[in-house]
Amino acid sequence: MTNSIALVINTYQQAHFLSASIESGLAQTVPFDEIIVVDDGSTDNPASVVARYPAVRLVTQPNAGLGAARNTGLKACSSSYIVFLDADDLLMPNAARAGLTCHALNPPAGLVYGAHRRIGTQGEPLGGDVYSEMGIDAFRTFLTGNVIGMHATVVYDRLKLCDIGAFDASLPRCEDYDVYFRMATKHPVRSHSEVVALYRWHGQNMSADPSVMLKWVLCINDRQRAFTAGTVLLEDERLLGRRVWVRYYKDEMVSDLKRGYRAQKALVSVTRNLRFAKIATFEVGRWFIHRLERVYRRRAKSPSCN
Repeated sequence: MTNSIALVINTYQQAHFLSASIESGLAQTVPFDEIIVVDDGSTDNPASVVARYPAVRLVTQPNAGLGAARNTGLKACSSSYIVFLDADDLLMPNAARAGLTCHALNPPAGLVYGAHRRIGTQGEPLGGDVYSEMGIDAFRTFLTGNVIGMHATVVYDRLKLCDIGAFDASLPRCEDYDVYFRMATKHPVRSHSEVVALYRWHGQNMSADPSVMLKWVLCINDRQRAFTAGTVLLEDERLLGRRVWVRYYKDEMVSDLKRGYRAQKALVSVTRNLRFAKIATFEVGRWFIHRLERVYRRRAKSPSCN
């Protein structure tokens, strides 16, 4: 299907949001050629929701996690390009058009992405546009942070996504960040500034626990050492990225603690804080040792004065 585009909506226990996400896919100014809902072993009957939309296909699987569900959707479609949308999020009407336009301007790109906004449970706005432009070297840009921010803003070249091995189903978190790195080592990554998706924040999101997110984002960072270990500059940037992530999730941790006290769930938040503090302390120590090693190597290479 030349220049066709598919939408894969992944759902797990989110049938109450599913209708809105499907309708946001059906409301595109450039229609999706395929819309596929992948039910990852839900017990809340998403099939009854999908049945109301004849143009939407349902694929079911036993619960296997988000990465596996996305791979199932990837295998089920045949379009040239593909978008992945979580059932609790929404697309703007221009999402497919903006992504296809950006790909047309950048034919070698493995993926392109745009901007997003955060909304609350009822769709209320929670801030302005979120967008960071991709740097000249996508791999180096990803080393110090996930500039994409929201997966639904991404439009993949389907064949190139298959070429890099699709999603790692063994990862319980950050499987999208892992794909970005692998894509950046083989294909260009490009962006545009149009707002194309709405990220619904409802407190039950997979990213709601900062300590768990920090653990897995650092795991993805660790994987990049295979590409950075032989280059001092890249290894410095990889380790800088770990500090950036600690600072980012520190702020998220403070917000989580405040929400926990307001919701009378302080014990849960404190437990998360303790897990976070353990990881953060280790990372600070790692960075300090790295800096000492750099100073020692520079002094060892300096000519001695007699």
